[in-house]
Amino acid sequence: MTQALYLLGGNGSCAAWWEDVLPHFRRYTPQVIELPGFGSNTARLCRDLDELTTVLLASTAPGAAIYAVGVNALVVLHALVRQPGHFGRVVIQSPIGAYLWQRRLPRLMRFRPLRQLVHLLLGHAPGLMRRKFSRQNWSQERIVRMGAGYRACRAFNSYWDIVRADTALTLFDHITDRIELVWGAHDGVIPANQAAAWEAILPRAALTVAIQPDWGHYPWIDDATGFAHWLESGATGFVAHGKAGRLQLAELAGLPVPARLTVASPDDDRLAAFLATQPDARWAVRSSGAHEDQIDHANAGLTRTFLRVPAGEVAARIAELLADGIGDVVVQRFVEPVLSGIAFARHLGAEIEWVDGHLAVLADGEVTPQRAVLSRLGGDWAQAGFGEHAGLTETRLWDFLQAVVRTFHYAHLDIEWAWDGRALHLLQARPVTSYPWRRHLTAANIGEILPPQPSRLIEAAQRHAAASIPAVWARWDGRVLADNEPFTACFGDASYINNDLFLARLADWGLPTHRYADEVGGAVPALPLRPWRLLRNLPQLLAMHYASRAALPQLETGLRRLDAELDALIDSGADGKALARWLTRHYVHTVQGNLCIAPAIASSGGAWLGRPRTVYAGLADAPHRLPFESDPATPRQPGADLPLQPFPHWPLAVQVAHKLGLPGLRGWYAEVREWYRDNLMRLLYKLHHAMPETEREYWFAPHPAPRTQSGSFWQDGSGGTAQQFGFVIVPGSVDGVVGDDILLVDTLDPGQYDAYRQARAVIARSGGKLSHGATLLRELGIPAAVLPDAPVHWQGRRVRYRDGVLEAID
Repeated sequence: MTQALYLLGGNGSCAAWWEDVLPHFRRYTPQVIELPGFGSNTARLCRDLDELTTVLLASTAPGAAIYAVGVNALVVLHALVRQPGHFGRVVIQSPIGAYLWQRRLPRLMRFRPLRQLVHLLLGHAPGLMRRKFSRQNWSQERIVRMGAGYRACRAFNSYWDIVRADTALTLFDHITDRIELVWGAHDGVIPANQAAAWEAILPRAALTVAIQPDWGHYPWIDDATGFAHWLESGATGFVAHGKAGRLQLAELAGLPVPARLTVASPDDDRLAAFLATQPDARWAVRSSGAHEDQIDHANAGLTRTFLRVPAGEVAARIAELLADGIGDVVVQRFVEPVLSGIAFARHLGAEIEWVDGHLAVLADGEVTPQRAVLSRLGGDWAQAGFGEHAGLTETRLWDFLQAVVRTFHYAHLDIEWAWDGRALHLLQARPVTSYPWRRHLTAANIGEILPPQPSRLIEAAQRHAAASIPAVWARWDGRVLADNEPFTACFGDASYINNDLFLARLADWGLPTHRYADEVGGAVPALPLRPWRLLRNLPQLLAMHYASRAALPQLETGLRRLDAELDALIDSGADGKALARWLTRHYVHTVQGNLCIAPAIASSGGAWLGRPRTVYAGLADAPHRLPFESDPATPRQPGADLPLQPFPHWPLAVQVAHKLGLPGLRGWYAEVREWYRDNLMRLLYKLHHAMPETEREYWFAPHPAPRTQSGSFWQDGSGGTAQQFGFVIVPGSVDGVVGDDILLVDTLDPGQYDAYRQARAVIARSGGKLSHGATLLRELGIPAAVLPDAPVHWQGRRVRYRDGVLEAID
């Protein structure tokens, strides 16, 4: 019995584009999907990605395979956010969604006359685009068929409005399905060097990447037989998440990666030829196991690396690593550096440690490195500086690190680099698992709506939503997507508001920080008023003014959609996991709505057009409003019927003033804010009672780590906790006996993993903030610090350790 296979083309596609390949399938029963507005599908056009996702899920049976291309591959991924595991196999080709705020074509196609002209040319003169379609010389029949598809596509123009940078990739970082990404090396529509971006966009998916050397954008038309055979063969390419996969993707994107080869056997036929290309070279032989370098677990330093290996010994070293249970081994030309280091890099900054010579002594914690913290924000975010060492300048190193971050879609990365006196080399890039950035956090606001120890349910939703929430700002300033700062960040395994997200925007706009501090409470580092920068950014500020106002009437549509989805889940008897996924999407919508309401109020210019009564005036009986109401686990009385309330009615004069962007509407926008919050609480009331009784003990239980900070502070634990010439790795407080409860070691040696795991706290006298040992301690969550002056003679004494301070208590 054959398996169903859905075929879903990109913008402009129709069933006729696939007719050549359909007869060639043997294992699959193919079925072409035409979404509303494509080909012969005359249904009403969808208004956004949520509607397209709903249609796709309704049009496909669970467990079937799907092959999707381009912009509609994006719809498939949104379906996996909504219903994980819906498709039995997912193959996506050349997906659209990466770098949308920077790519030239999407920016140009914002202009409706231009997109209409392009649609006209594609439909009536497709031959002009034949080199974009394929490197082959297509027959006139095929070109005419392409044109017919574009002419019939009513959705072509609306798709340029639907696929936006602020909504394209929402919650993709928590997709866990197996996804096969395939790219044609000669794709003239979406270049294959974007594949590295998707490794970062889908960090938790079981992602493989195949680069097809002979493919263009339409392989099922270029070679129907070969395409069907490849798809049915199950060939998946290489594993994306891991040392080997990221190096291969970085190399594909043009980053300076030393010559490398990934093998799974010392007898690999390619090995001898590869080593022969540089007969005088020495080699590094490194593990690339499935347990290493993942988004949630780095497991740094737990496997061996062989350096300066002669070509004749490479095969033996490969065999040794494979005998350790490693799945793949990377053989890489050894770079003999004059300077090398590790950097935790993000768009806003880079925290760098370096040593003379090879970084092995740094990663193993054998020496204390030199350190610098660089930052676009400057001021208190930067510490020391790199200057110039061995001919390597700070500017050159910064540009190199930012190029790596940009290649992986601005992910926050742990980067190993080497400088040989002439050029920089990328040795490794892996996602940051747990790291105390030089980032400013605050408990303000979050402490007002959630208890100090929120439920497991809301904490999970908050963490899952954190990376997606800020994208809403891309409606007026796409630079927020490059910053890639989450809405909340963790300190002591509890969530706090990430001030850097907001302060980075103020820095770019040239605005001072004191107004933000007044808005959210607490204190923030100083950023000055920069008048010229402010003038340059007036277009973004005006865009924010209009975009935030335009979003307000749309809030009701999103609320009612979430309400309908929750009702459907309740009717189907959904379990806690399904309800938790719904809450995560609700959380994204909630905060994004608030991030639109806030600038609308801030730019309202007073309330001289009136102050209408808010929703609170009519709340006689409100079982959905109670202390810490934003936590769905907060106990609520049953039995109330709480339908969503409609958007407030505005007089005609207010509606006109709103559309024209006139001042004086603060009162009306405040009314919207309270209406919005009240409806959100109505949904949470329904969610509370929808959670199955048998699962409440788990989901409603408190998250293990309460918030302990009440003000604003640095995530890295400095400012009162850091010691001179030392630093805090993991903040915390512990009483115990040195040598029994509190481990005192000379270096941050990752080989002491078992000892670290059993200790209540770890104090090292030397080591790097970015060493493997420090990475392990952060992931274990054990209070730890580097204290160069820690007294050696305190072994056996009872002491108290608190945030970098060690004192005797007996």
